[in-house]
Amino acid sequence: MVEPITHTPSHHDAGQTTYERYLRTEELLTLQKPEELLVQHDELQFQIVHQVFELWWKETAFELRTIHTLLHNDNVIEATRLLHRIVRIQYLMLDNLRMLETMTPWDFHAFRTVLADGAGTDSPGFQLLLKLSPPLWDEFRAVLARVQLTLVEVYTQTQRYPLLLACAEAFTDYDEVFQMFRSQHLKLAQRMIGPGSIGTGGTPLELLERTLKDLFYPELWEVRNTLTHMTQP
Repeated sequence: MVEPITHTPSHHDAGQTTYERYLRTEELLTLQKPEELLVQHDELQFQIVHQVFELWWKETAFELRTIHTLLHNDNVIEATRLLHRIVRIQYLMLDNLRMLETMTPWDFHAFRTVLADGAGTDSPGFQLLLKLSPPLWDEFRAVLARVQLTLVEVYTQTQRYPLLLACAEAFTDYDEVFQMFRSQHLKLAQRMIGPGSIGTGGTPLELLERTLKDLFYPELWEVRNTLTHMTQP
């Protein structure tokens, strides 16, 4: 005998729309300081910008883990599509970072003490990307090994291996835009506190500048040197 369908009564707050319940907007919008507790006007923008970073980094990490599995299973097409997605995310974050340029250095100093020793490099989302991104290259190299190709062959025989080339270029795009973010973040810090100052986390900005040379996928940049040398007499 088929049991009749029973409807579970809703426990949602009265008056909330489906949109509000699905996105949990009430909870989301309480994660920032109340206006009456703001130390300075720009503090709210500062919090929102950085919370947006964390959300997009969460999405990026989710896609990076998926890409790892896809490459492991030789699904280069889908891996490349998701690489393009995370590249777009990083460009969104570059624009998001530019929002902080709308405050003046003096206004930033008005609430900088609230940050204490907090630093952008302490971001759990940022640190997760530093952890998840490099191992993807091992998976891509494994794909090349399974089809018995070198990176140079992928780049010199583009008509034969368009999918592998597209994937390699998507990796390059991601590596490039991530370094652009790090560079722009440094320039923002220099703009706010001066290039010779100490960051909120106690790190001299000169030391932070050295990280701009850190790459996720150095082989993709080195292959360009190889191609150049191949064309020279």
